Amino acid sequence: MAVFLPTSATTAHIANSFVASSQTSKTHLFVSPRKDLTPRRIKKFAPLHVAAPPSSSSAAPPPTSDQKQEEGYRVDDEFGEESSESKFSWKDHWYPVSLVEDLDPELPIPFQLLGRDLVLWFDKARNEWVAFDDKCPHRLAPLSEGRIDENGHLQCSYHGWSFDGCGSCTRIPQAASEGPEARAVQSPRACATRFPTMVSQGLLFVWPDENGQERASATKPPMLPDDFEKPEFAIVNIQRDLFYGYDTLMENVSDPSHIDFAHHKVTGRRDRAKSLPFKVESSGPWGFGGSNEGSNPKISAKFVAPCYYMNKIEIDTKLPIVGEQKWKIWICSFNVPMAPGKTRSIVCSARNFFQFTVPGPAWWQVVPRWYEHWTSNKVYDGDMIVLQGQEKIFLSKSMESSEDINKQYTNLTFTPTQADRFVLAFRNWLRRHGNSQPEWLSSTIQQPLPSTVLSKREMLDRFEQHTLKCSSCKQAYTLFQTWQKILIGATVAFSATAGIPSDTQFRIVLAVLALVSAGLAYALHELQKNFVFVDYVHAKID
Repeated sequence: MAVFLPTSATTAHIANSFVASSQTSKTHLFVSPRKDLTPRRIKKFAPLHVAAPPSSSSAAPPPTSDQKQEEGYRVDDEFGEESSESKFSWKDHWYPVSLVEDLDPELPIPFQLLGRDLVLWFDKARNEWVAFDDKCPHRLAPLSEGRIDENGHLQCSYHGWSFDGCGSCTRIPQAASEGPEARAVQSPRACATRFPTMVSQGLLFVWPDENGQERASATKPPMLPDDFEKPEFAIVNIQRDLFYGYDTLMENVSDPSHIDFAHHKVTGRRDRAKSLPFKVESSGPWGFGGSNEGSNPKISAKFVAPCYYMNKIEIDTKLPIVGEQKWKIWICSFNVPMAPGKTRSIVCSARNFFQFTVPGPAWWQVVPRWYEHWTSNKVYDGDMIVLQGQEKIFLSKSMESSEDINKQYTNLTFTPTQADRFVLAFRNWLRRHGNSQPEWLSSTIQQPLPSTVLSKREMLDRFEQHTLKCSSCKQAYTLFQTWQKILIGATVAFSATAGIPSDTQFRIVLAVLALVSAGLAYALHELQKNFVFVDYVHAKID
């Protein structure tokens, strides 16, 4: 996943012409840190060292300056050995699980977080979203297959046990009205397991430790920048479930240099690729931050562990009439580890220019949200098969050796430019502080990763990964289908009656209407593919 500019494709190209004039057309950015996100210590790092090539002889001559230039930067050389001042725990963090506007309060919604199956549902009595362990305490049936009953409680679809928002069992239909069975509803064993939840800035957050209420209450969730609340910024949000791992996605969002090629004519252009002199300015258990200080545009990034990547692009430009302008683009992505080989990407984008080309509350912002998602899904698709192939190779390499893949990274890859600095910084963080992978909270049957078994069609399946989980796209897709049926019916009706009137002109009108209806029905059929599947072939994009 690359940067999602909240704009149409045409506007993206206009903006990119300014971005490309310096370093890149879209990439990660630095967020003005808030108190809860700012590391307490800033560590300055030694100048970049270059990894020496492997040598078959200890007496090999030292590398020349040209050879040094060609070798890749090592993670260890980049940052030096750093002692961890605090142990990082994957469970002790707020994770965004969904955009609230895309949740249906009338239905229980399944979700996986760190390998654990959850069910999300809206408790009308308390007016809040709730997260339970997705299993009924009775016979372990998934509660996500249940329904919201007449009392506003979550009811299991297997035997009808019901639970309120606190997790307490409120009804056991099979229990006798008196005696021990009547008291079973009060047993702690009859309760559903509840996790702490919070709604902040349009996102539903879950704390993945059912015993962590005290820590959760004392911890603020990761926050979007203040600019998201300013009226001059237009905002676009999107989420999509991706069939590759957390580390693959995090590496991708840490990489600015792929944009002009992987997303050619979507949010970048191949002929605008330039060197990207990024520098990592601070790092630690909390994450890392860096930028290309002194460039125009100024592009900066900040990773806040475990899954928040904040980005900002600042462009100084001069326009006719209005004069000098400072454009800002924010791309804040949450890369949520659902299960091994499956990650939810939630991207919140904002910018303070060309606001009329994006969805918004103002009367002049007429672009629908679902239309903007067509462009955003092109960005996802541009990465999808490339990352699938990359993940399969890394997996095969990891099976050849017991050594940590993050430690082997600079031996398996060749990263000679500063454009890869943030990628190396993430791999460094994951190895030193993240235990090399997310802490999966449930033991699952060993299965192959989705990227190793899914076809290209399945990897690019927008319908299952996005449309069904997006309120705007799901509604628009249903509307498109309805109008297509109406137009097909109209085509049949006009065609059947075209030969009846004796008036030749009237017959011609009916025939024309039949052709127009058929054409519109076909156009809707083609447009619906943007909600379902669009093949992406890089070689066919000139």
